[in-house]
Amino acid sequence: MSLLRYDVTTHDWVIYAPERAGRPREVHAGAVEESQLSACPFCPGHEAGTGPETLSIPDPRHPGQWSVRAVLNKFPALSRESAGGLTENGRHFQEFDGYGAHEVIIESPDHFRTLAMQPADQIERILSVLQMRYRGLMGDSRLRAIIIFKNHRAQAGTSLRHPHWQILATPLVPHLLRQKHAIATDYFDRNFKCLHLVLLNEELAAGRRIVAKNEEFAAFVPYASYLPYQIRIMPIAQQPGFSKVSPARMALLAALLKDVFGKLNASLGDPAFNLSLVSPPISDEDEDYFLWHIDIFPRLFTQAGFELGSGMAINPVLPETAAGTLRGQA
Repeated sequence: MSLLRYDVTTHDWVIYAPERAGRPREVHAGAVEESQLSACPFCPGHEAGTGPETLSIPDPRHPGQWSVRAVLNKFPALSRESAGGLTENGRHFQEFDGYGAHEVIIESPDHFRTLAMQPADQIERILSVLQMRYRGLMGDSRLRAIIIFKNHRAQAGTSLRHPHWQILATPLVPHLLRQKHAIATDYFDRNFKCLHLVLLNEELAAGRRIVAKNEEFAAFVPYASYLPYQIRIMPIAQQPGFSKVSPARMALLAALLKDVFGKLNASLGDPAFNLSLVSPPISDEDEDYFLWHIDIFPRLFTQAGFELGSGMAINPVLPETAAGTLRGQA
């Protein structure tokens, strides 16, 4: 079983998940062989090879087939099978049983169709399944935070090529998220405004770092982005948590995601990337101090000793240059 250990020097927790070492790994370079397809647990006909299904929605074009599936991760970082509870192994050595939830959302039956290649209505279905599972996990009183993420290509950490997302729910709020929430809360308490919405409005007014937008969402390269071509997507109106996105807004979010990934692929040639959907702690979904958002991190460079040792990023591409390239104005 997994466990979490507390690092008193950083005020953060580390997840130890021995089961993750048993994940299947595909060869990502070169052509995909027929044997790889026949062994892929996410392809149609191999449903028994995944963890138990938590949600499935049908394909409107092909009755009797699924369009998006949510399943329990067979190699979870955290699991509801854990008892939970804190153990003291000394004054500075604390560990917590790895209670939580870890699910996989399979984007479509197509092994080769990346998110950029999906039609907007399929992206909307993917987002809807993510939201439904997000809402479902919110009902567990032992969970504190829900992180939605996606890894694309081996350089970004994915082990299976078939496009998928993951949801990891934790019994505590990770340190980086606690820090973001504390800063946003402090700003709100002093200014009675949402810091993220204020920043977004300033980005829209400046325009130089905007990549794409529609009437409900905007995509931009943050003023102090950590990685080259990092893109942030935010709702234009106040909306603290992802669980509250309406169906009409979800369709517009899907359209913008398709536009953004089309620009990424056109500019960078389908790069490896990590995607993270950041929302407030479960208990704060209705608090106006925060604005949920999506961060897309292309993996074009490897972080080295300075970044890992200091926590400070070195970005070789100015955000204004990156936004211009993504807009096709380089």
